[in-house]
Amino acid sequence: MRKNNVLTLRPFHYAAPSISTMTIGMLCVLVPHLVMLAVTSSFQSLFIILSAVLASFAAEVIDALLIRKRAVTIPVTLLQGILIGMFLPSVYPVVAVFFIIFVILFIAKYPFGGIAGSWVNPVAISIVMAYFVGAIWFPTFIISPLYLQSQNVSLMLINDGVFPICSLDTVITGFLNNKVFSPLGTNIPEGYISLLWDTGASIPAFRFNFFTLLGSLALYSVRSLRMEAPVSFILTYGFLVWLLCPIFAGGSFGNGDVLLALFTGGTLFSAFFVLSWFGTVPITIAGKIFYGILTGIAAFFISGYGLSSVGAMFSIFCGNIFSLLIQMIEHWQGEKKLSNLMNPHPQTQEHN
Repeated sequence: MRKNNVLTLRPFHYAAPSISTMTIGMLCVLVPHLVMLAVTSSFQSLFIILSAVLASFAAEVIDALLIRKRAVTIPVTLLQGILIGMFLPSVYPVVAVFFIIFVILFIAKYPFGGIAGSWVNPVAISIVMAYFVGAIWFPTFIISPLYLQSQNVSLMLINDGVFPICSLDTVITGFLNNKVFSPLGTNIPEGYISLLWDTGASIPAFRFNFFTLLGSLALYSVRSLRMEAPVSFILTYGFLVWLLCPIFAGGSFGNGDVLLALFTGGTLFSAFFVLSWFGTVPITIAGKIFYGILTGIAAFFISGYGLSSVGAMFSIFCGNIFSLLIQMIEHWQGEKKLSNLMNPHPQTQEHN
């Protein structure tokens, strides 16, 4: 008689990938961004990212080994440093990046907590503080209100040379128009492929939207990314931009350029790679959706059309405050449900 001695974990299984697994997945999808920086000779941005990574490890090593007496979480520390460096402009002094980020991360661990216990995103707080310290290094992008009245602000900016056009844009646009859009009775103008491929911004997180979208799909496919918060954030922010943005410049309702808002200012990168940082997101699906909606509203009032160098990080910082309140409500509801289970209501006794 054959015996089955195989030991399995069934019927038990992991409800979600571990933090380490999700972190490694995010590191993998960030590799194309780093490669593109090298291909486009953006070496100064790579030096800044390296400086931010070293600062992240320095703060983590001192905190983990000398104070908390625990092991260093290498993947999370590496991811944290790369994301911070991706949101710093290429002209920011490399040495200043190291000392500023080191001090911010080291100090922030105590009022805000560590991984899975922090209510504020370390990437967001680092960029916000780096902006206050060195605002002169962050780019400003000011356009005429006449642009904002148009329905296709991004196309006007492309035609005026504000956004660079890559050499393959004409070929790819022509192919898509002939094979895809012409049978549908429409076409796309030249320039949008370049806006999707590389905006040419001095902040790396603002540049390669194609790889951001591709990476987010890869993370979602392996369950390393929950889409409730990012999608609700993008939909809310995009809807408000489409509906309300033009009226602030004397335009009409419902003519906002959503593509400009999503493809500039690091909106997509922030939504997929920063918004859902460990410990800063509500637990329930409803809480995640509500968190994304509130952060999207904050992004609209802070970033407008997305042409802000730090608007996305300020929006996430505000969203973390909303998330803290949502998590408090979730905690209260959880305790209430647990109390009801532990102390059920006594049944009424029948009178004799």
